[in-house]
Amino acid sequence: MAATSGPRKRGRPRVGEGLDDARLLKGALDAFAEKGYDGMSLRELGRRLDVSHALLTARYGSKEGLWFAALEYALTHAEQAWRQTAEDTALDDLQALRLGIVDQIMFAAAFPQVVRILNHEGGVDSARIRFVMDRFVNPLRPLVEGRLNRLQAAGRIRPLPYAALHFMVVHGPGALFANTVETGLLGADPPIGDEAIRRHAEAIADAIIFGLAAPPAAGSDSPQEI
Repeated sequence: MAATSGPRKRGRPRVGEGLDDARLLKGALDAFAEKGYDGMSLRELGRRLDVSHALLTARYGSKEGLWFAALEYALTHAEQAWRQTAEDTALDDLQALRLGIVDQIMFAAAFPQVVRILNHEGGVDSARIRFVMDRFVNPLRPLVEGRLNRLQAAGRIRPLPYAALHFMVVHGPGALFANTVETGLLGADPPIGDEAIRRHAEAIADAIIFGLAAPPAAGSDSPQEI
């Protein structure tokens, strides 16, 4: 009778075995946020995650392939929230803009690595930053910009270039969660828990929205209703 194989010894999984995409991609986000693209290797990431770097190569093809997969994994969450809000015809344009800002801050709290990664990548032209722009930013831009333009045309908000709104919303509020050393040196405590984070996000969104509000017409004592 053929001998049966005993329990497999503990150790790193074989290539393709026991692969948990979420764990690997979150680990990749952490690593790229900490070290930057050039400072991280698949071999080092494998050691961090206790998997063979051959497993990472087999699954994602290359370090760049893993970077793309990690950013796709994270940014899909933000994309879906923005698209759902921007396409909701039942929402007033200002309501949609406020909700989009809230969702973006909630995303930054859930994926603080993304802000740090984009800070690494945004100053150097590469296939990676162009991937982010072409895959996520540019497809959503007409939807958000359309609402922004209607608000400006109606005199409900001050004129604001789309790029200014992008940096104000995507990079600014997320720094509290991403720049942990700076946050600590400021004596700040990032909110913890969904309810606290949402309250924080709504406060920031309101500050941005009311800051954008068009000034009152001449002779008016109160700001224009928004």
